Amino acid sequence: MKKINIFYRHYNIQGNDLKNRPNWFDFEKCFLNLLKTIEGKYVDLHVIMDGDIESNFINKYKDKYTLHTIHARTEYGSYLETYKYIKSLNLADTDLIYFLENDYLHVDNWVSKIIELFSTYDNLNYVSLYDHGDKYFLPSYDDLVSKIVTTASHHWRTTPSTCGSYIITKKIFDEDEDINTGGPGDHHKFLYLNESRNRFVLTPIPGLSTHCMEGLLSPTINWKELC
Repeated sequence: MKKINIFYRHYNIQGNDLKNRPNWFDFEKCFLNLLKTIEGKYVDLHVIMDGDIESNFINKYKDKYTLHTIHARTEYGSYLETYKYIKSLNLADTDLIYFLENDYLHVDNWVSKIIELFSTYDNLNYVSLYDHGDKYFLPSYDDLVSKIVTTASHHWRTTPSTCGSYIITKKIFDEDEDINTGGPGDHHKFLYLNESRNRFVLTPIPGLSTHCMEGLLSPTINWKELC
């Protein structure tokens, strides 16, 4: 059975950072939501803490995860340190690697949906749980063409890119290290992965998570209620 290994990148912040967030947003609520959705599942949670954990809310839940402390102090530096940490682990070839930022909410059954997807299709590349809200209203996506695929219980679509939270296999993690660690930025990196290596990104319809940014939430789900 495939195991999902979550690498949750966090830093010394709590509450609401006021970066165009919904008024209900809270970092601790996002983390508690994650803990609730993975409880009793075949999932390992690693918290990559950039800075001091003692004064942070996440320290209250230290029995729920494996802690790895870094001092990168930048988003991209944190990502690189996370990549190094994952490389140091003895992950199985069948394991799934979930890079997860600290401002996402998840629906209850996302774990089973992901296992179903990777059990249905071989050679998947990049999978995001976020049904990007901007794909439905930005003029730049008016002519977007997606391939739609299904599992027994969900629809998935190809999309040009995603954010810094996504799931890959150990195989893709190793093969794409040079590009994934070659510089900051998400959108153009995924475009280049598609052009140079024919990699594709799948996202669910409806979403199984959302990036908690006002105006960009995964549609059709009451995220405030989940939060």
